[in-house]
Amino acid sequence: MPAGAVVMNRMDFNTLMAIGIHDMKGSLSEVISTISELVDPVTGECRCERDRLIHLQYEAQRVNDTLVQLLTLYRRNEGFYTPRFVPTTVYDLLEEQALRQKPLMDYRGVVCEIDCDEDLTWPLDAELMGGLLENVITNTLRYAGGHILLTAARDGDWLRIAVEDDGPGFPESMLGRRDADQQGVLERSEGRTGLGLYFCAVVAQLHGRPFPREADEDAPASEPTGFVELRNNGVLGGGAFVVRLPRIASR
Repeated sequence: MPAGAVVMNRMDFNTLMAIGIHDMKGSLSEVISTISELVDPVTGECRCERDRLIHLQYEAQRVNDTLVQLLTLYRRNEGFYTPRFVPTTVYDLLEEQALRQKPLMDYRGVVCEIDCDEDLTWPLDAELMGGLLENVITNTLRYAGGHILLTAARDGDWLRIAVEDDGPGFPESMLGRRDADQQGVLERSEGRTGLGLYFCAVVAQLHGRPFPREADEDAPASEPTGFVELRNNGVLGGGAFVVRLPRIASR
């Protein structure tokens, strides 16, 4: 474990809040800096350049994503969140998130493709999974060379969703299965908080048995839970973020 690392294992919300504030502070600094560049210091005229406006949208989206993550994690930690698993058309879920990110994709010159059976349905919480995909795609755009691939397919009693890119891939230390119980490491020395990845691991875990209460943490699992996995050398040659969800009863 790197020096100065903090294991993100069932963290209290104060720690999560501090991490979220750290993330948002960086984005808000970018917003303030970009806004100052939009105004001519001499004439006071607004120079509304498209590139700067899209950059503003990107940073604002990151702040929104962090707030959504914090709210979801708080509700989960306090036992307030009950996932609603309903049959969902997976292609529509992927397409919706791709369209939401299209302005930023166009700005960065990134092409996004979807490979999924349009008739594939799966019981899942569409709000949670939408937040997960939005977070992953936003981060993937930072490293993609020019191509992103969204895929989904049934693998027995599991659904496999992947977001792949043609970028440099993930650091070796991040590869493998990432469970909410052990995945997150806060590497302050590198400016990485890992909140987004922790959020994704929690969302995947919520697709299965509920997170055990403190008194029942040693109780055996009654059914499998979802999980995320990070890989390199995917279809496009770069990184691949994979989430696997078990088939569970709609509720």
